[in-house]
Amino acid sequence: MSGTVSASLSEAEIERLTALLAANRNPGALSLEAVDGLFCALIASPTLVMPHEYLPVILGGTLEAGGLLGDLAGVQEMMGLLMRLWNAIAHDFEHEGAHLAYIEEPGIDGITGRAWARGYMRGTRLAPAGWSRIFHDDDEALALSIPIAAGEIDPQWPKEPLTAEKSDELLRNMLAGAVRAYRYFKEDRLASAQAAARRAPPEPYERAGPKVGRNDPCPCGSGKKYKRCCGAPASGNRVVH
Repeated sequence: MSGTVSASLSEAEIERLTALLAANRNPGALSLEAVDGLFCALIASPTLVMPHEYLPVILGGTLEAGGLLGDLAGVQEMMGLLMRLWNAIAHDFEHEGAHLAYIEEPGIDGITGRAWARGYMRGTRLAPAGWSRIFHDDDEALALSIPIAAGEIDPQWPKEPLTAEKSDELLRNMLAGAVRAYRYFKEDRLASAQAAARRAPPEPYERAGPKVGRNDPCPCGSGKKYKRCCGAPASGNRVVH
């Protein structure tokens, strides 16, 4: 197996995650390379994408259709490894300034990184607002290499097989474009996170102490029943202890 992801996943864990993903029988299920690309796009995304939106993309459908319900322990393990992969990529983007993606050779149609690029473009379509901006920005040509490699700009590209040098250059441009996209959408992500926080339901109220019954002694210490003291119906007269 070729390719490497962040050191936070060992080679054994990479092998295990690859096997767990491959056990999925859904025809549209993603490989590890495609998941890496998908996560790179989602982490850079100008708007927040929730797990319930992207997990069906990874699975290519439901757990039941993929024949995974018989191995729930394996599913739980897979989810844990996927979360660690997500965190590793996010760390690479934020602190390392580069991400060494998992890439299989020789690739789809002989194009190294095509599965990664297609996974990336799947991620952009989960939150389409904003992505056209970077793909049409003349100063962000590196990002455009990703849809080119995915075959979404010209399905007939390349007209002739890529040399090893051209293949390496394309891969470098794609990974550099992914980092550029992460930086490009930084303010958009912050605004999206703030908007999501405003929409979030308030924290549930937690009572400071046990509930006081109407016939219980009033907690104020007056000696009266709660219903005839602090729990009395509001009126024009203040209760005097």
